[in-house]
Amino acid sequence: MKKKESKKIIIVFVIIGILLFGFLGYKVYNDFIKNTSVNKKLMSLDLYGYTLSENDSTLYKDNFKELESVLNEKPINYEEYAKLISKLFVIDVFTLDNKLASTDIGGLEFLHKDIKENFSENMGATLYKNVESNLDGKRNQELPKVSNVNVDNILDTKYTYNEKEYDAYIVTLSYEYEKDMGYQNNIKLTIINDNEILYIVKGE
Repeated sequence: MKKKESKKIIIVFVIIGILLFGFLGYKVYNDFIKNTSVNKKLMSLDLYGYTLSENDSTLYKDNFKELESVLNEKPINYEEYAKLISKLFVIDVFTLDNKLASTDIGGLEFLHKDIKENFSENMGATLYKNVESNLDGKRNQELPKVSNVNVDNILDTKYTYNEKEYDAYIVTLSYEYEKDMGYQNNIKLTIINDNEILYIVKGE
């Protein structure tokens, strides 16, 4: 009886040890990502949850500054706001050469919270799955970098999301890469206005 109890206690301690080790490993990884110079935060638009980091591309930085200007205007031009987050989303998602690992998924801050997890999992299993780690800055892998984005069309409309109707925009974009490696080059995004903040809820 005592032997069985001892085994149970040992198993419990082993499980706790594994969980603690996993948590500490995750924390160390996240702290490294946050503190590493290639991912240093340059600025943020806290009300909207948008951030600009040192490793973002020049194209992303330029469009982010435009977004900052648009959001500082009163009243906000929501059509321009929709265009800019669409462009930033495309740049961040499809530029892979500045990503630190296959789990460093771009564009999440522009998505509605309900679809972030699913989007991240899908990207991790498809577009990002072959991205090698660059935590040591020594990656030798050719990856795509978006060089230009065009808004081809924007439609001001209504859209029902989670059984509620919102003011919305459907934005069609085309984009180019520094080097054509056969990656996707066009997308249509559906964006809703939820309490004066725009969120992407659909891409096709």
